[in-house]
Formats: sequence, structure tokens, C-alpha cells
Amino acid sequence: MRKLFLLIFLATSGPFLCAQSLSSLLIPADSRSLAMGGAALRHQAAGLSATVSYGNWAPLTANNTVVSGDVFVRAGDKFALTLDAKTFLDKPYDIYSEQGAFKGSFKPYDLIIGLGAEYYITDALSAGLTLRSVTSALAEKNKGSSFCGDIFVRYGGEKWGVELAGRNIGTKISYGSDSYAIPSLVGVDGFYKPLEGLTVAGEADYLFSGAIMAGVGAEYGFKDIAFARAGFHYGDPAKALPAFLSLGIGGKYAGFRLDGTFLLLSETLGNTFLVSLGYEF
Repeated sequence: MRKLFLLIFLATSGPFLCAQSLSSLLIPADSRSLAMGGAALRHQAAGLSATVSYGNWAPLTANNTVVSGDVFVRAGDKFALTLDAKTFLDKPYDIYSEQGAFKGSFKPYDLIIGLGAEYYITDALSAGLTLRSVTSALAEKNKGSSFCGDIFVRYGGEKWGVELAGRNIGTKISYGSDSYAIPSLVGVDGFYKPLEGLTVAGEADYLFSGAIMAGVGAEYGFKDIAFARAGFHYGDPAKALPAFLSLGIGGKYAGFRLDGTFLLLSETLGNTFLVSLGYEF
């Protein structure tokens, strides 16, 4: 009975209602990246940056609450360290005994914690590694864990950059007797600043499950104070992040940033929003 419940839960719940386990690993945790079609954007702070985010993911379907945060610290000329955490909270459900007595409620969740380091080989070339611990709970007695990581190489500068990465490379997750693959992938992403204030970014990913994801977006900043963003993401709804259109705005003053993103034109992810507050210097 427990195995049947688990299979039903994997097929009908989770951050965007697909059978892929730990699909939360695919979801951008900051508003700026999500607003640009999910394209990964590298940290460019000279010293330190910190961001916290809050949102409602797929409110019309899965209705997950997402809370995340990350810290980037530049340690001298050659090293940078990152710490990130992300949690997805699903809708709670009631628990009953075999006799039908109400025992309380349980809220499924995913918790992802990562620690990373980046080494700057030259001013333009760097390489890095991020290790993550993942805990996932589908039910009181159906909890699992996985260890995974990202490895990447970046090349570029202030005007443009490109990155090749392997992401979510790690162990399967088991909620009992069976194990399930996590969404491992290889991807390439980049950005370019053709005009003052304008940034365009894109990303293409191949998941080991056989699916393809891609995203493209643009950001225009007025005097580095106010920002407008838009993007489009394509993905297999059964194995990856489904397609969506994203719109976002943001503001920056005295090192503080406030960004907001809204998703639309998606039956699964429509009305999703994510708000991020950050500080950098």
C-alpha cells in the first residue's frame, strides 16, 4: 500500500506535477534568473552578495511555497565561496489511522543545502564545484536523501561570458524499497551586454532522462537603478521544467536589490511568483 501511495504521489504531486523525482533541483531560486527564462546568471560582486527569496510555485496546481537564500563571498583574487539553501513546501494533507481516527497533518517538503567554491585561473577563466545535500519527505514514513553536485567552467568578463556545466550529478533517492533518479544534466549558458544597460542571456540543457530544456531572456537597466526583464523557457512537461513566459521588475539602491517575477502562459506554472531581496558590495 505504501509503495502504491508513493507512485501516485510522484505522478501527481511535486513542484510542477511530473514523475521526475526531486524536480525542485531544476527550479531557479532567485527572481532575476527566473525572470530571464531560467537562464543561469553568474555572481559578479566584488566582495559579498546575499539574497533571500520567497514565492508561490504553480499556485493553480501544485501550490508549493518556495523559500531560498544564498551567499557569495569573494575571498581574495583567486577564490570565491558560496552557500545556498532552498526549500519547497507542498500542500499539507490529513493523516488517519487504520481505524479512521484523525492523527494530524503532514506537509511534504524538499530541502536542498549546497556549499561551493570557485577558483579563478585567470581574470577571464574560472572553474568551480558545488556539493549539495538533499532531503525529501513525501509522507511521514516516506523520506529519502541524496547527495549531488555541480561542476562548471566559466570564461568571459563584464561584457560577456559562457559556462559549461554538469548539474545535479549524484546518487539516486530512495523513499523505501525503490530508488529514483534525480534530474542530472549537462548544460551551457551565457550572457552578452550589447548596449549600455542591456543584458541578454540564454541556457540550453540536456537531461540524462532524455529531455531538453532551454531558456532565453533579456534585462534592461535604467541607470543601474530600475530594471525590466522578460524571458521564455522551453521544457518537456513530463521530465523537465515546463514551458513558460516570465516577466520581472527590479530596483537597486545603495547595494540593496529588490526583484519580482511572475510566470504566465502556462497551464501548470501560471500565476507563479517569486520575490528576492539582496545586498551586495
